[in-house]
Amino acid sequence: MKTIKKAAFILISASVLSSCYKDLSTEAGETIPEIEITGVKEEIDIVWGQELKITPEVRQEGRSDDDFTFLWEIDLTAGNPNNRIEISETKDLEYKVSNSPSEKPYCLTLTVTDRKTGYSGVCVSKIYVGTSLGEGLLVAYTRDGGNTSEIDIVADPVLTYGYSGATRYTRELYALSNGNEHIQGKVLSMSEYVCSQNSSLDLTKIMIGTDSHIISLDPLTFKVKDTDSQLFNSVKESSFRTSSMFNFGGYSSCAVVNGTLYGVLCIIDNVYSKVAYSKTPSDIMTDRNFGYYALDQGALLVFNENDSKFYYIYGWGLMNSSLSELTSFFSFDYSGAKALGGGAMKGKMPALFIKDASGNHYICSVDTGSNDMKTYTYPVNGADMDKIVDVAFCDNSDLMYYATESKIYSVLINGGKAIATVLSWKPDSADEKITDIRQYTQGWYGTHRYDLSNYPFQLEYNRLQLLITTYNEKTGEGKIYMRPFNVSTGRFTIKNNGTLKGFGEITAIAPTFR
Repeated sequence: MKTIKKAAFILISASVLSSCYKDLSTEAGETIPEIEITGVKEEIDIVWGQELKITPEVRQEGRSDDDFTFLWEIDLTAGNPNNRIEISETKDLEYKVSNSPSEKPYCLTLTVTDRKTGYSGVCVSKIYVGTSLGEGLLVAYTRDGGNTSEIDIVADPVLTYGYSGATRYTRELYALSNGNEHIQGKVLSMSEYVCSQNSSLDLTKIMIGTDSHIISLDPLTFKVKDTDSQLFNSVKESSFRTSSMFNFGGYSSCAVVNGTLYGVLCIIDNVYSKVAYSKTPSDIMTDRNFGYYALDQGALLVFNENDSKFYYIYGWGLMNSSLSELTSFFSFDYSGAKALGGGAMKGKMPALFIKDASGNHYICSVDTGSNDMKTYTYPVNGADMDKIVDVAFCDNSDLMYYATESKIYSVLINGGKAIATVLSWKPDSADEKITDIRQYTQGWYGTHRYDLSNYPFQLEYNRLQLLITTYNEKTGEGKIYMRPFNVSTGRFTIKNNGTLKGFGEITAIAPTFR
């Protein structure tokens, strides 16, 4: 794009800021028909990062569109017509708004020039660029096998409080905000990070974890704030593989980096520190061997596959204590067992899904708030359990889901039994493979700023819909299906909340809040 400075445009911007200019020139005593431009609004409100589409109508007696040239220009700085750029030379405008959010309007001009006579008509609009993309779903994906990644944000009535329009996609936010550069590597995890609103550390960030880096982004502009060692207290690694990130206990943020658990109490600090653990080596954390409850005091349960033991942390112990061995026992032999996934269950209890050495499956949960650390063991019998690709617990019910590449199963705990049922759901195409499932929670959930009792912006489907991620290798498209479920039965409801489309291979998703 070429920066231009024209005195003519300064005059035009000042005199016809909110109107279309009608040319009434004459040549050799002959009146030239005026160029009329319609279909362009005088004022346009748009959110930063969205695509602006304008289809004007141009009329001049005896002329067609082929007889004109078109030039779209916009201010680089709001309110400053002396510094402008060309953004298109086509009649119809498609422009991704990268202009910084501003209370002042940007001046957008369309100049239509008659190729024969050289005379022009000019149309000018005020463009107001909003400051926030709002609540929604952040989606990370790759289109080149994980060499690079991008992130989109999606607004939808079932994802965004107060939003009633059609599904809105804001594409390639990272490149838009960071010099047209993509994220290097594959994104493995994402999370919102919120410091206390009552302290000087009121710093909200979007955290991005890749197979080699950890990155914090400004939540309004999506520009990079800090990376790698800048986000840690006295940690200097050559690589920062970040497999998991999550909010814990309502006031803490956690990250699993190179297999080690790091945390930060957001009311007193804004960098991560290693969570104490008595064992050596300390790299026991994976993306599937821990479960946690996010709100109130919080509770974390970890299964160490190296020594076949369970460990836990409760509440404030995250940063002033250590991972402690669980001395209350589950009712099966878990020597040589493997963890398949974790989460939380009803009653604020962290839970894990475990496969023992003999191939039997169990849901293990623990009441970390009780004096005796009471444990619960539920044997699970179900089909296709040797084909599981992902697991999702629901923290508002005694309910878990597991997925194969083609099927979804619900596991409902009732009367001390865990009953697995295949659900009558399939992707749109047989070529799509299920890659991930998770319970949808709004972005505020699990942060210090909000809790369930006083948060005024609860969606109808907060904690009541399952997000199902698929990938079609033939088309290279990733999708997200949004299916409401019944907490009492575990079955999907009749209502279908739709499908989000147009991504590459999806590698991580996370909610965002306003």
